[in-house]
Amino acid sequence: ADPEEVLTILLPPSEVIMESRAMEEEHDIEPLHFCAADVNLNEAEEGGEGLSLHGGLDGELKQMVDDCNGEEPCLKIDTERELYPYAIVWGPLPCITWCLPCVGHMGIGDSAGRVHDFAGPYCVNTNRFMTGRVVRYWQLEKHHIKVLSERGDPAKVWDRAVAEGDRKYAGLMHNICCQNCHHHTSQCARNAGLRIGWFQAAVLVLLKGNSVSWYRTVFAFGPFILLITFILLMSFLT
Repeated sequence: ADPEEVLTILLPPSEVIMESRAMEEEHDIEPLHFCAADVNLNEAEEGGEGLSLHGGLDGELKQMVDDCNGEEPCLKIDTERELYPYAIVWGPLPCITWCLPCVGHMGIGDSAGRVHDFAGPYCVNTNRFMTGRVVRYWQLEKHHIKVLSERGDPAKVWDRAVAEGDRKYAGLMHNICCQNCHHHTSQCARNAGLRIGWFQAAVLVLLKGNSVSWYRTVFAFGPFILLITFILLMSFLT
């Protein structure tokens, strides 16, 4: 992807937030004025058993759980707009995934479904998944949502957890083995009180998750199948 087209969140520059909103208008995405990466954690405080925000932030965060009534969070997946609320998402890394199909890039969706991923040194993307379109996703189950509800408003708790993970990893160097997108995703989940490690996150999205579509799956794993077929064919012929 062109670096100029990648929305990079180096929190909290106002220019990036303005760029995010401009992209929302361009792609007909309903404005979400305070996504997880936009929340000013200095304006948030612990309140009772849950989390509370000062002033207008409270109302803005509630807008992130669109088309929902009551206390139940909105879990509607919108693959056309690449929105995956309360979900861990996965996409292939060209060349690497073609040889090792279990290796790929991972991100996490906030309560509105916008994907956050640790894309490189001091770089956390929001709503611009580094590898392009999501291929597989795993969404939180009912007992996970219950854990969020016990800590307060599920949307607030989840978005606060993602925001804290974003802010931490936006200040860290990316290491392909020890400090990568899997660790960022796991950190966000653990911030929300969920016991999901980086390896478990990979297992969940690859083995228990759902494929977005058959053609995205073919695009991701087709080269590996062709490579194995070619190797077996050459072995048989020789």
